[in-house]
This record gives sequence, C-alpha cells and structure tokens, in this order.
Amino acid sequence: MIRQIIHKEILENLLSFRFVLSLVLIILLFAVSGFVFVGKYKQRSSDYWEKTNENLAGLSEQSSRLYKLAFYEQSVWRKPKPLSLCCEGFEKTLPNCFTFDVFSADLPEIKGRSNFTLSRFSSIDWVFIVSMILSFLALVFTYDSLSGEKQDGTLRQILANTIPRHQVLLGKYLGVVITIGIPMFLGLLVSLIIVVASNAAVLSGLDWLKILAIILLSFLYLSVFILLGMFVSSRTSQPANSMVILLLLWVVFVILIPSFGRIISEISGKAPDPAQLERKLAEISTEIWSNTERFGERAGNASGNLSWPGNNPPARARLRNASANAHNKARQDYHNKMLAQAFTGRNLTCISPTVIYQRASEIVAGTGINRIVSLHRQIKEYQAVLRQYILSKDAEDPLSLHLLFPEEYLVGAWRAISHNPVDFDTVPKFREQDIGLTKSLGLAVWDIGLLVLFNLVFFAATFVSFLRYDVR
Repeated sequence: MIRQIIHKEILENLLSFRFVLSLVLIILLFAVSGFVFVGKYKQRSSDYWEKTNENLAGLSEQSSRLYKLAFYEQSVWRKPKPLSLCCEGFEKTLPNCFTFDVFSADLPEIKGRSNFTLSRFSSIDWVFIVSMILSFLALVFTYDSLSGEKQDGTLRQILANTIPRHQVLLGKYLGVVITIGIPMFLGLLVSLIIVVASNAAVLSGLDWLKILAIILLSFLYLSVFILLGMFVSSRTSQPANSMVILLLLWVVFVILIPSFGRIISEISGKAPDPAQLERKLAEISTEIWSNTERFGERAGNASGNLSWPGNNPPARARLRNASANAHNKARQDYHNKMLAQAFTGRNLTCISPTVIYQRASEIVAGTGINRIVSLHRQIKEYQAVLRQYILSKDAEDPLSLHLLFPEEYLVGAWRAISHNPVDFDTVPKFREQDIGLTKSLGLAVWDIGLLVLFNLVFFAATFVSFLRYDVR
C-alpha cells in the first residue's frame, strides 16, 4: 500500500504547475551556477599558477646561497578548488595569500584582482541553491500534504480503508523526497555537464566521492524541511494557515538565525584590531631590547666585522630568535582570536539546520574557514621542514658558524649560515595537502549527527501529531 501512496503523491506533484515552475527554476539556477563557476575558476587558476611560478622562480634563484634561502619571503596562494562548484562558502572573503620565511609568517591577507565590493554577495553554488531555494520548495510541496487532503476529504477516504497511519505518513514523505530529488538531480547533472565539457576543472576520483557525499548531505538537509512541512500541515486544518506558519519558520531558520551569527560573534568576543596588534609587537620589541644582557654579554651590540671584539654571535642569535619567537606568538594569538570569534558565531547558530548543512558541506568540499585553518597549519609545518633542511645543509659547511637567526646583514657578513649553493631539486616546496573523504566526514560527524537528530525529532513529532490528527 505504501507503494501506491508514493505513486499517487509523485503523480500528483509531477502534474502540478508548481512542479513545472520548480523544475525550470532549479535547472536554470544550476546551469547559471555551472557557467559562473567555469568563468571564475579559469581566472583564479590563471592567477594562482602565475603567482606560484613566480614564487618558485624566486626560491630557485635564492638557492644559489643557502643563507639567502632562509631569508627568502615566500608567498603561497590559496589554490582554487574544483569543489567550490558545490560549496564555495565565504572563500572570497577569506585570506588567499600567506607570506612567510623560515623565521616568521605575516598574517594571512586577501589579495588579487577580485572586486572587494562584491564580497558581500552570496555565490550561486550548489549549497546556496539547496539551502535557499530547494528548502523553500520542500515546504511548498508539503504545506498541504495533510491539511489539504483533509480539506478535500480525500484523507478521510484513504484512512477509511484501514491503512495504518504510519504507512500513509511514510508514503507521503517518500513521495515528496522523490519529487524534490528529480529537479535537484537534473540540475546537478546539467551543472556537471557544463563544468566537465568546459575542461576548466579536472575532477579526481576523490572529488567525485565528495560530490556524492554532498548530494547525500543535501537530501538529509531537505528531509528536515519536508518533515517540518508535514508536521505543520498535521497541526493545522487549513493549508493557508500552514503556509503562513511555514514561511515564518523558513525565514527564521534560513535567513534570520544564520544572519545573527556575525552579530553573536561580535558580542561574544571582540578580537583585537590591527592597531592593537602593532602596539603589542612594539611593546615586545621594547621589552626585549631593554634587557639584551639576559641573552648574553654584548648581545645588543653587533658589527659586520666579525673580528670586532664587541661581537658575540651566539648571544646575538639568541636575542634575535627570541624576538622573532615572541612576535610570532603575538601574531598567532591574534590569528587564533580572530578564528575563535568566527567559530563562536557559527557554533551558537547551529540551531539552524541551514548553518549545520552549510558547515558540513564546507568541511566535505574542503572549502571555507576550515580550509584556511588547515592551510595555515600546513604552512607552519612547512616552515619547520624548510628550517630543518637549511640546518642540515648548513651543518655540512665547516666554514659556517651554524647560527640561524633573522638578521640577514649580520648572517651574511659573519657567514653565520653557509654561503654554499644547494640543489634546487632537493629544496622542500610547499604543496597543500587535501583532506581525504574519511577524515572530512570525521570532521563533519557532529554536523551530520545534528542533521540526523533534526530529522528524527521532526519525524517523531509528525508521527505523534498525525496519529492524533482529526481527519473529519
């Protein structure tokens, strides 16, 4: 009997005018999403490879002298990801350039030729279409699923045949899921055909698996709104009343609560502004240079002439490294507070399934703020690897003082680090490591669990409400 109810629901929906409009709208939006992605991806890929090749060329040039390699300021740009087609998130508002040498790293920056005035506009990616448009359509197809049939008298006739109510409920639910899935599947197919045919982005096997995971997440998210629509429909006797209530709930869950994230972040904890950071760095410098003797005698005095009696290379190295470490810690603390502020807003708005779905999709796709955190961590690890490489090569030079510290003039004059050339092929190069699907799902497990919980709660509420629903 469930099969007959599913067939009836699908047939009624497919023949309705709202389905035709939904189908046209969804396919059109996904097509636009594909074309927009192709244009942006080509531009960003071109910029990325240009900047990356410039960085590698500079790294190659500095390998003619080992000590110059230590002081070369590299610029690593965020590589455009093919899966930003699915979920770009707020990547265009996040840093895309990381500048560093082996001693320190600047704060991540936003650079490039993009128009900063457009950063506030949402991207038309898959997650945007699903979270905003398809979630609303889920309510359009369910607001009258029970109250409408009650008004028409058909629900009373169905239950007169001694069909268990849970079968009626399950049949209607699956019917709407399939109905919503048809335009979404066709839209996804159109978008993928546009991207693959353009040859703009090459999707790996891992990318396809992540796309499948995002599609399953999308169904899990839409299921929440389908059950919400059925629940409200089971609590009202008039479809018009059901639609008004659902519209208000949709605005709260999809628009208001996610928008409050920024406000909550600013109220819950205010990160220091750049001026405060600069003052902190100045205070650190003053404190260290006012107490140079604790690093050794004559640490605060230095001359390019190594034979000058006022020089104390080991003490100077300790002073400069202590200063660099203190500055790095201040910058890292500032960066951590900025991240904490951003995560606070998102964590406190997780009562919205839209926020949860967007966050889980970003993690699986490898985009958004979680990617920035991962990229920043990988750069820190690369700094350590490059530093160890320089130390190991420097140890091979008997003419070096074997003192690595951030003061290029003295390092070069004293031969504190080897001046010998190194083979560029042996120099470590930075390569961003993508997170695998298993680890991505592990990071998103709490969000996925919350979406499942939303489904269970709304299903239980709908089931209990429908068992007590007066169909007369």
